[in-house]
This record gives sequence, C-alpha cells and structure tokens, in this order.
Amino acid sequence: MQNKLTKTDYILPSRSDWNAELGLADTIDIFMDMAMEHAELLKIGISEFNPKRLFWVAAKTKVHFNRPVKMAETVSFSTWPQMPGKIKGDRQYSFCTGDEVLGYGKTEWVVINSDTKAIQKLDGIYPAELEFCTDPGDPEDFDRLRDFKDGEPFGEYKVRCVDIDYGLHMNNVAYVRAIEGLFSSKEWDERAFRDFQIDYKKSCYEGDTLIFTKKEENGACYLKGALEDGNTIVLAKLS
Repeated sequence: MQNKLTKTDYILPSRSDWNAELGLADTIDIFMDMAMEHAELLKIGISEFNPKRLFWVAAKTKVHFNRPVKMAETVSFSTWPQMPGKIKGDRQYSFCTGDEVLGYGKTEWVVINSDTKAIQKLDGIYPAELEFCTDPGDPEDFDRLRDFKDGEPFGEYKVRCVDIDYGLHMNNVAYVRAIEGLFSSKEWDERAFRDFQIDYKKSCYEGDTLIFTKKEENGACYLKGALEDGNTIVLAKLS
C-alpha cells in the first residue's frame, strides 16, 4: 500500500504571484489536492466516506518555506499520513527540487459525521495493512494560537459563492486567500514571511462577513477572523 504519494509539478503562472513565485494559498491548494488523492488511494477518501456519511475536516494547517519557489521550477511534492491519535491525524508534506528541500507543511485532520457533525474516533479509519511512513517531515509541532481581544482592525472579507466547498461552508484554502488579500504586495515583499499557520475554530458560510483583527508580538503577526456576533472563526500566525 502506497504510504507516501509523490508528484512532480511544474509551477505555472496560474499558481504564481506578482513576484513570479508560488503563492501561499496555491501551496496549500497543492497540499489539499494531494491529500484527497492519497486518501482515495488508501480507500479513506470521498468515494469510501460518502456512503458512510463521513468526511475529513482540516483543523490546522502550517507551511514553512526555506526559500521562495519560482515560476517555471519543477518541484516534487510529497505527502504522507502519520500514526494517528484517538481523534486527530496529522498529514505531512514536503516539496523539493533535486536534493534541495524548498519547504514542508503539516495539516491536522479530524473525521466528522456529516449528519450529526460529531467528531469520530480514528480507530479503524485507516486500513489495517497500511504501514505508516517513518519520515518525520516537519520536526516542529503546531504553535498554540490563542484567541485575543486586543487586536487592531485589519479589514473585512465577505464570503462569496466561490469560497464555498462541497460541505457548503467556506473552504479551508479560501480563508488563506482572504488573509493574503489583507496585505498589500509591498507588505508581503517587505515582511518576507516564511512561516504560516492557520487554525480553523468554527465554520462560516456564504454571505457571512469575516472581520479581521491583527496583533504584532515578538516579530510575528497574529490574525483573528471573527463574525459580527464575535464568534471566532479562524486564528493565524505569520512570521
């Protein structure tokens, strides 16, 4: 059983930003697409889960760039699940060109019952014959992102139909694109962020407005996206 999936991607203009570099959301897009493809190969994807009324939900995602990935580079992306806990399972990602590691990522997943919205135990979810990859991937754990109330206003984003996924809530990568758009291209260039983490706290839906606040601390930029009623939807950290 293929415990690690590796694919080669040629970085096209559609995935590149104003600097002709692979964008942050585009990188996580690749992660998510490969996660779905690998889950299908492992028979724990949408084809197997839909009849059981189950689906995977990303709880946290992080990515680190050792250097920017240039347009027209040929890059090898790899993904593999780690041994899961009781209700949470990490999936690792790495991307490289030749022997040069360009960066890595990690997503924390949970399985949800689509009818009850209850989180399911992962015991028995993965195939018994799967031998988990021993590659440790990202050596660092997720940062613990805390909610905050003392941030400064940093912009708003109204959720549109193009942000909605098949679960009828805002797609996890759409949050990343919304956050990217809060900064100007000049700010991205000046700050040269290499690390990003986003924690998904609750769902939001088409027509909702996310109100973002920002807090700078110890050289990192923390963001919170909340609804008008104050409910926190996402927390993020850029550094």
